[in-house]
Amino acid sequence: MAGIPTRRSKRIQSRTNDGEVAARRFTTLREQISIGNNNIEVVTRPWSDLPAELLSPIADQLRLIELLSFRGVCKDWKAAASTASAKIEGSPHSEPWLLLYGENSQCHLYDESRKRYTMSIPRLDGATCIASNQGWLLMFVEGSMFFYCPFSDAKIEIPKFPHSILSSHAAAFSSAPTTPECIVAVMHRDTESVLELNVLRRGANTWNKRKLISTRPNLGVLGSATYRDGTFHFWDKINGLLAFSVKDESIVKYTVVVRNELSKNTAALPYIPYIHEKTRFEGNDMRKKVGLGKEVSVSVCGTTVKHDYGADKIIFSEDIDAAEESESHHLKGVWIQPRFFNISPNQSWSV
Repeated sequence: MAGIPTRRSKRIQSRTNDGEVAARRFTTLREQISIGNNNIEVVTRPWSDLPAELLSPIADQLRLIELLSFRGVCKDWKAAASTASAKIEGSPHSEPWLLLYGENSQCHLYDESRKRYTMSIPRLDGATCIASNQGWLLMFVEGSMFFYCPFSDAKIEIPKFPHSILSSHAAAFSSAPTTPECIVAVMHRDTESVLELNVLRRGANTWNKRKLISTRPNLGVLGSATYRDGTFHFWDKINGLLAFSVKDESIVKYTVVVRNELSKNTAALPYIPYIHEKTRFEGNDMRKKVGLGKEVSVSVCGTTVKHDYGADKIIFSEDIDAAEESESHHLKGVWIQPRFFNISPNQSWSV
């Protein structure tokens, strides 16, 4: 039985000359199979030629990592994934994933089901994440700072920080660094009794600095920083809170009291709709779940995610010591929301 040529195979043959190149192109589109004594030519199409009406429903069913691979096949597949990409870009309620790094450029990403993805992210080599929000990471390297979104491979350099070393710090940013209203605030302990606050507005070239007198009994080791309704909140790991108002630049010290522990006489106290999760890594035995040895220490940067009833859930930063006396190596980690942004890799901090 003779082969049955299709319009597709005829078109390919008519556009190629005899020789090796033509043979290579042609054999990608047809295959000889034998049934009994008959040779039948089966004409196939490259995966990149699948019609958009098939590609889009496939893309809609993919998870983030698979979708990123899907987008990288060709321009048509990238275009077909636009709807699915937009859904992921606009998913503020996603549970954060855990990103472990610190071994050169090799990183391990764990989704909410603890499935592991191993990848190389050279931009994280030697850097430390000091804030995480909406899929963006604020990275620190000996005074240099930049925003980075691993899922989009987008980087935004910002002005150099006044210090090359940070100790007992907490940082937050008000919105995505691509928005004109983005503000970055970093609090760190300058000395035993002095806290220093540095603030940078989008487009600015220099940081604004303020020093605060605060002994450790009044404010302990900083555990997290958040932003809500025009105010940055810096939380210690016990019950201390510093609130910095962006509008009037005032700073107020509070003692945090759990709402259900309030007496009737204190019902008029200021209320901030936050839910705390101070030991997400250690409390959920993440060391065991991700297969880290007892000799490994980990420093994990926290994040803030949307919660029910308009509240925000704060996941505190944690420092997990090695369980054994001889520490073999130290890893860094960050809780990051799985968000993809369809933007160019190189962005600018200037407005």
